[in-house]
Amino acid sequence: MVTTKHCQARMAQRGLPKRLLDLVLEFGKDNGDKLILNKKATKKVIEEIDSIRKELLKIMDKGGVTVVIENERLITAYNTNSYKRN
Repeated sequence: MVTTKHCQARMAQRGLPKRLLDLVLEFGKDNGDKLILNKKATKKVIEEIDSIRKELLKIMDKGGVTVVIENERLITAYNTNSYKRN
């Protein structure tokens, strides 16, 4: 998305780095010609990310997880560390 000079100036004045705007673009709620990421919605996103983090830590503890897929079908899954290559 193109950022106008006006937007860049306002971001600088208001201490809003581009990464914050990227987060609003990703998680904000559509409100007509605006996207809004308020305090309540931000808290919900943080809770979702914390939950995902916990699941990712479980995957790390297993040494990774491999899923075998064929023709849009899940064939099998296993702990990556359990797979022995010859």
